[in-house]
Amino acid sequence: MTLIESALSEEHREIRDRAATFAADVVEPEAEHIERNDEFPREVIEEAGDRGMLGIMVPEEYGGEGSDFLSYCLAVERVAEASGAVAETIQGHTFATLPILNFGTDEQREAYLESMVRGERVGAMLLTEPGAGSSPTELETVAETDGESYSIDGEKSFGTNAGVADIHLVIARKRPAPEDGHGVSVFLVPGVDDRDGFTFEREEFMGMRGHVTGDSTFEGVRVSEDALLGEVGGGFRIAMGTIDMARTGLGAIGTGIARAAFDEAIDYAGAREQGGQAVGQYQAVQVLVADMDAQLVGARHLVYDSAIAIANGEANTRKSSRAKFAASEAAEFVTRNAIQVHGGKGYRTDLPLERFYRDAKILSIIGGTNEIQRTTVASEALGL
Repeated sequence: MTLIESALSEEHREIRDRAATFAADVVEPEAEHIERNDEFPREVIEEAGDRGMLGIMVPEEYGGEGSDFLSYCLAVERVAEASGAVAETIQGHTFATLPILNFGTDEQREAYLESMVRGERVGAMLLTEPGAGSSPTELETVAETDGESYSIDGEKSFGTNAGVADIHLVIARKRPAPEDGHGVSVFLVPGVDDRDGFTFEREEFMGMRGHVTGDSTFEGVRVSEDALLGEVGGGFRIAMGTIDMARTGLGAIGTGIARAAFDEAIDYAGAREQGGQAVGQYQAVQVLVADMDAQLVGARHLVYDSAIAIANGEANTRKSSRAKFAASEAAEFVTRNAIQVHGGKGYRTDLPLERFYRDAKILSIIGGTNEIQRTTVASEALGL
């Protein structure tokens, strides 16, 4: 029994196994269709809701599983083995759901959580801006209040599920600003079709096709006073409140993609004969397999070390940053070398390897680049 396996309860195993079944029965058959059509997988996400994959950390009173973050990572890793795009869509939805759970009023929780857990509503968080990145001191999107409603103006870049979401968590500066701060706050904004002045232009990417993101523009978008999530000025704290979980979740997605690629390489190396023997008997291939195995197992242990700490209420930024960059780089390494093991066949588009390879790349960029993660880990280690 591995260290990871020994840390799992029966509940963890049950959720992991249910996620594996969902991935095999629902995601795997649709993965190539989603990829080739670059199609947002709404029906798959609805089925994820039906199977309890969208409310793993949401209490049962709102229709969730009432489980912990380790269960979430176990589940999203299994989904990522079938489709990185579906896993990242679930990730974006989950980290729009949790702020409503953690900071919403009773009325907001009752209005949104059950439908989000069921997959009837998809969520997105919009923080990043074209000229400000994710810096709270430089955000230019504003929400002007007249005492009865807010009028939102500004632009947002990226944001998983942006545009196709039914509810967007938009981080903006409240105007007039409070005397004691910057006024950065979170506002609940319905989807593009439900709100005048809200437009969206989708970006196309080399991988994670079917995962939707792009540029959102707000021009006089009006929402009611009760659209404010949490307190005025609490926006960045809300957005960053799940950052350790989000980075660790990205690590779990990376290990899922890597594991799928590794399994493909092992199967091929054992079955494919060249020069009268299986290619897995050649030392050059064995070296690649050993390196892939070591990187994958090492990354998984770092991801679950962070996940267990978070589940135990001991979130650790050093652990989450370390897990994120190690797992995303393992994903790139394993997917690239799985192609290498396959030789010329690995470059063909009728195998999933090239999809795994392209999907893996984005993980070293989103959620804070790996260079930033290394700086964070080093600063923590050095006490800077």
